Amino acid sequence: MTSPPLYHLALAEDWERDTPDAYATSTLGRSLADEGFIHCSFGEQVQQIADLVYRGRSDVLLLEIDPSRLAAAVKVEPPDGERVSYPHIYGPLNRDAVVKVTPVDVREDGRLDIGSAL
Repeated sequence: MTSPPLYHLALAEDWERDTPDAYATSTLGRSLADEGFIHCSFGEQVQQIADLVYRGRSDVLLLEIDPSRLAAAVKVEPPDGERVSYPHIYGPLNRDAVVKVTPVDVREDGRLDIGSAL
C-alpha cells in the first residue's frame, strides 16, 4: 500500500449480504444508490464516525481498504457545510481491495473500541 489505508465501518449483515465481488452499502441504513458514494474515513477519523453513527452496536466490522486496489474512484471531500474532508468511494467497493476485516468490540459505555481494531 503506497497511500494510507481507508476505513469503512460496516454492519456484519450488510458485508455478508452484498454480492461476492462488490459491496454497495454507503453507511448505516443507506446504500451506494442512495448516497452516490461509499463513506470512508482515514485512520484518525474512524472513532469519531463510530461514536456519531454506530454507538452501542455490537454487529460492526471495520474494513481496511487498500486504495491502490480500488476499481472505483476516490474523492477526498468535506460533507456539506463541514471543513474536515473524508474519502468517498464513487462506485461499488470491490472486495479484493479490502485487506482486513475486523469485528469491533463495544466498550461498557457503548462506544466502539476502534483502537483495538485498527
